[in-house]
Amino acid sequence: MFWRKSIWVIHNPVNRATWCSKSDCPKLARKEVFDIIMSESEENSDGELEQIIKLGVTAEADIDESKIERKVRRIGEPTVKHHALGVVAAFHSKKKALKFLDDYFKSNQDQSPDNLELTKISLTA
Repeated sequence: MFWRKSIWVIHNPVNRATWCSKSDCPKLARKEVFDIIMSESEENSDGELEQIIKLGVTAEADIDESKIERKVRRIGEPTVKHHALGVVAAFHSKKKALKFLDDYFKSNQDQSPDNLELTKISLTA
């Protein structure tokens, strides 16, 4: 079996994964919604009174604060996801890695360029 002595990694040091101790860290762009229990009641099909519960209400929703009995904040999963080390691609040869970089910059030339770097990683047993 043939073992490679090195690999070539293309990575973006700016777009590395971020760890935040707070669940509502702004770097992760989590979506925030509220479950609201209203102080008003309405009659159900059995003739019983039930509280009005609204699920997944955004902060911009127009709800009278005086009618809210309880408000529970729900924080969604992160919407910004990056590789922990900023890795974009990995190749066995420098030639393939340079070809990827060339194709990447040609296809993304209309956008602001990313800060991509090419690094050789030596593998030892």
